[in-house]
Amino acid sequence: MKINIENSKQIMDAYMPLIIANARNFSAFEHEEAVDQSKMILLDAILEYEKEKGSFGNFLKQKLYFYFLDECKKGNIKSLDELDNDGISLINSIRDDYDLEKDLENKQKYKSLYKAINTLPADLKSIIVGKYFLDMTNDDLAKKMNLTYKTIANKSSIALKLLRKTLEI
Repeated sequence: MKINIENSKQIMDAYMPLIIANARNFSAFEHEEAVDQSKMILLDAILEYEKEKGSFGNFLKQKLYFYFLDECKKGNIKSLDELDNDGISLINSIRDDYDLEKDLENKQKYKSLYKAINTLPADLKSIIVGKYFLDMTNDDLAKKMNLTYKTIANKSSIALKLLRKTLEI
């Protein structure tokens, strides 16, 4: 069979198994749409084909394969307002573990804690900030503040009691 546009119907019938197999291999596309696009590519291939390029079947197979690979790279852009198979918009079907209310509650607690720490006397504030925000040990604080380990421990205990009382914990 001669490969030309006049024989396009016969050529299409002869290569329909290749077209269908190719459409099945690229499941990212709807089957009928892929078959229709493959038929259009077959018509282009008939016009572009030269005997020097090898067999027409091989030429068509490569042309189809690379066309659909390129199409897969483009991706399928969808709107988040589109409905899925269950009739639910995509934006409403996205799961998120983030709890805004809990985050706001925690921020409020931290804000209250910072305010309470700022009401402490300077020496107690320094101990709390050193221990809990700067990860200093009682020994480190004792050396820095020229106090004994026991004094730091006692003042730390007093500061925590004051904070609990202020925060009503």
